[in-house]
Amino acid sequence: MAGALRRFLFERGGLVALVAFAAYVWIAPPHIVDGDNAEMATLGMIGGVAHPTGYPAYLLWLRATSWLPGSTPAHTAAIATAILAAVQLVVLHAACRAWGARPIAASAAVAIYAAGPVVMRYSSEAEVFALNQLVVAAIVYLAAAGGPLRGVWRVAALGLVAGLGIADHVTCVLAAPVGLVGAVRGVREARRGAVAAAAGVAALAAGLAPYAYLLVTPENAISWTPIAGLDGLVGQLHVAANLAGLAATLGRTWWWLPALAGVAMLAVRCVRAGEGEPRIGWQMLALAFVAAGPVLAARFDVVPVGLDGYAVRRFHLMPALLLAVPVAAALDVVVARYEARIRLGPATAIAALGFAAAALVAAPDVLRVRTPAVEHALRGMLRGLPPGAVAIISGDMTFFGTGYLQLAWGERPDATVVVWHLVGDRGYRDRLARRGIAIEKTTEATPSVGIAEHILASGRPLLVDRALGNVLKALPSYPYGTLFRVLPRGQARPSLDEVAAQNRDWFAALDLDYPRPGPDDEYPTAIHDSYAATWRIVADGFATAGRRDDAASAAAVARELAPRP
Repeated sequence: MAGALRRFLFERGGLVALVAFAAYVWIAPPHIVDGDNAEMATLGMIGGVAHPTGYPAYLLWLRATSWLPGSTPAHTAAIATAILAAVQLVVLHAACRAWGARPIAASAAVAIYAAGPVVMRYSSEAEVFALNQLVVAAIVYLAAAGGPLRGVWRVAALGLVAGLGIADHVTCVLAAPVGLVGAVRGVREARRGAVAAAAGVAALAAGLAPYAYLLVTPENAISWTPIAGLDGLVGQLHVAANLAGLAATLGRTWWWLPALAGVAMLAVRCVRAGEGEPRIGWQMLALAFVAAGPVLAARFDVVPVGLDGYAVRRFHLMPALLLAVPVAAALDVVVARYEARIRLGPATAIAALGFAAAALVAAPDVLRVRTPAVEHALRGMLRGLPPGAVAIISGDMTFFGTGYLQLAWGERPDATVVVWHLVGDRGYRDRLARRGIAIEKTTEATPSVGIAEHILASGRPLLVDRALGNVLKALPSYPYGTLFRVLPRGQARPSLDEVAAQNRDWFAALDLDYPRPGPDDEYPTAIHDSYAATWRIVADGFATAGRRDDAASAAAVARELAPRP
């Protein structure tokens, strides 16, 4: 028993994985931090279909682990994700060894990777990428010449893992070159190649079975419905900026010098193989790295800064993981030279301590964008709504975040939050109709105005966000917290003093007990920008009315709420 434990901890990466798991749980947020995170935490608790492609494998994992002792649904889902991340590290360590690295080199490479800021972030919150990373690590391990299985079993395992990966996040297909090498090996190793190939296809189909969950899971207020078209999803590409962003992520994850050594080793192994894995394996690993890294990055149509940078960096995880194998190979060159002087146990412990030190350095970068700002803002928005109100919003963060609070916490079930970009879908309008909001798709030039007037005619209070500009131009409105209260046509707005008083009350009820974000802290920054914007509108109103003192007072509130310089 003691021998098996020692092998797991020191030879198979268990010590680094356990220390990393503890770190991931330590920084796991008990609150929601963005839209996708809120969606997954909610659907993992109550069921439902996520946004395309549905991610059923990950949702089933969250459903199966919903008993974990988290302090909130978001915390429980984060712990469940940390488990996947820790298992991923064990598998990645095995993959590095299967490709020829010694245990010490594999432990060092995995420790560096695990402490990368982007890896720590998505290993410790409810997001689909931790499972995707586990799938890719498993493919690299199973496909290796030194992998654990042979023949039919190798092909079947690769097919099953590939199917589960597609049922989680389809970007795992970018690791297909490595998987195909493994599948061909398995077919050649088998006595009957046709049987092995058939087993692989059958296992792939079995791995796709989680998609059946999407057919039976119950509908709820944030369950996704199909979008009519994909027009406009791809615009102008920003190749240079995204390649630079990818390079920055890889450099920060791998401490730059190991990253360069890994890329160099990958190039060398493609030409001159070392012991173990032949050149074709390294060439296919290089192809997968290029496809998942530079090629995919070059296809993004946003500049990777601010919130767009947040959205893009998640897709840098796969090339960062694929780089672990050549980094381990590069480190193995050093280990081989000093192997006689190195003891496995102490060296592995040093790798684990190195992870802990690097994690402490990376943690502030993760935690600064993980304040409760998002959850507190959306809770304040919900609690501030008039009874029975309808809020039409444009952002997925607000839609999924309020859905988390309403469905997982029971906040303000009387209020209805409508996400505008789904109103064109028949299924979504049917869902709203079941909640008493009948919206008919019209051919008007500004259908949002007609819908707004219909809701107001029903007697329900209506609020919209800034994106509903046609409504704000056509109908009287005034700022109310982070939204705008819309009034029936012809109704007078409240006085400036009444608007200021209502907003003072709204903000007084807001929980701001967390560090004020800086200028580039992603969603917390956007939240506080919206707070400041409300008071700038109030200040402008007082200034236009010639009330300088009141305008200065409102402007001071705006500065106090704005992100710190």
